[in-house]
Amino acid sequence: MRAIIRVSDGLDWLLRRLAAGCFVGMLVFVSIQVVARYILREPPTWTEELARFAMVWGGLLGATVAYKSQYDPVLIRLSDRNSAFLRWAMRLIRLAAPPIFLGPVLYFSIFGPNMDMARGFLGRSALRTADTLGFPMIYIALAVPIAACAILIHWLARFGEEATGDDPSID
Repeated sequence: MRAIIRVSDGLDWLLRRLAAGCFVGMLVFVSIQVVARYILREPPTWTEELARFAMVWGGLLGATVAYKSQYDPVLIRLSDRNSAFLRWAMRLIRLAAPPIFLGPVLYFSIFGPNMDMARGFLGRSALRTADTLGFPMIYIALAVPIAACAILIHWLARFGEEATGDDPSID
């Protein structure tokens, strides 16, 4: 389990920096767009598209960072005053929710109807190109399964942290 925790920590370190880089890139592309539009009066079309793609990647990678850091939204916080059964049930829901949600996301990223990979999200994205830049949209679509896999790795690490007693957030 400690190996999964180390992988999760390393992945978090990498994705945290990539997400920050995406947001910096988005800021740079928007700044170029603003300067070119209002000062030079000739805005390039590629800046809007790159800013949008950086936002998609930054947002999805940022979601993995939020999950790992436990900054993701929590609807209900339980205290020691709640019944043991309610605390157990909420822990079960908290541990079951990520694979229940992300399993289908990963499945449909790869497979489409009749398990046809060409009709899955990535398969369809490989056939489309970006409007102004002309590169395959699969480079943008890959952010979805990458983020889902990263969150599932962090989810496994939470099991490991709880099993080894390293998790300070245990109820």
